[in-house]
Amino acid sequence: MQAPPGHTLITTEDGSTTLHSQRFDETCHSTSGAREETRIHYLEGCRVHELLTKHSHVHLLEVGFGTGLGWQETLALSQQVPTTFLTFVSLELDEELVTWALPQATRYQAGERVWYQQDFPTAQLKVIVGDARTTLPFWEGHLEKFHGIYQDAFSPRKNPTLWTTQWFAYLGSLSLPGARLSTYSASISIRKALHAAGWGVFPGAAFARKKSSTRACWNESSDAGLLAELEKHPTPPLSDTETP
Repeated sequence: MQAPPGHTLITTEDGSTTLHSQRFDETCHSTSGAREETRIHYLEGCRVHELLTKHSHVHLLEVGFGTGLGWQETLALSQQVPTTFLTFVSLELDEELVTWALPQATRYQAGERVWYQQDFPTAQLKVIVGDARTTLPFWEGHLEKFHGIYQDAFSPRKNPTLWTTQWFAYLGSLSLPGARLSTYSASISIRKALHAAGWGVFPGAAFARKKSSTRACWNESSDAGLLAELEKHPTPPLSDTETP
C-alpha cells in the first residue's frame, strides 16, 4: 500500500497501520497500536456500544478523520446492532488523505465547501473537508445533535486551534445533554479548557506509555478529585487568545 502525499505509512505494534504526517510531524495514531488505541480511547471512551443498543439512530462526530480507522472500527461495531442507524460525521483538513482512505466515496461540493459521503444499509459516513473551525459551522444546520465526539486532532502543541475552550464550547453546542467526548490527551490545559467550556471532565483509560487520557460529558459535573487537582495547577486553559 502506498501512502498518500505528505505522509509515511507505519505499521504499529498491534499490526494495524497508521500514517506519519509531514505537515504536523506526528503520527495519526499511537505506534503502540493504532486499532487498540482507537477502540480504547474512542469506542469505549464514548460508550458507543451502549449508545447503539439504547438508541435507534446514533450520531457521532470525529475531529480528525486521519486514516479512517475510527470510522472503520465504529462501523464494524454498529453492524453488530443492525436495528440501529449510525450517522458518522468526520472532519479532515487534507482532501488527499480522504481520497486515499475512501476511494469509493462520492464527492459533493457546495460553493467552496466539500464533503465525501458513503452510504450503507444501516450507516452513513460524511467527511467534511477543510479547516474545521470554518467548515463545521457551515454545515451545522444540516446536522443533528451528537451523542458522542471523538476528539482525535493532532496534538495541542501542533494543532492548538482544535483544543481551545472556545472550540470545546462550540462542540458542546452541537451535543445532546450527557453526550460524551473522549480524547487521548491528558494535558492540564486541555482538561481545564473542557471544564471551562461546560464539559464535566473525568480521567480516562491508560494506553501504552500514556498513563491517562480524558473523558468528558456535556453539561455534567467534573470528577471532584480531578477538578481539585486542576485547580491547584497554575497552567491556564488553552484559549483562542493564546493560539497563532
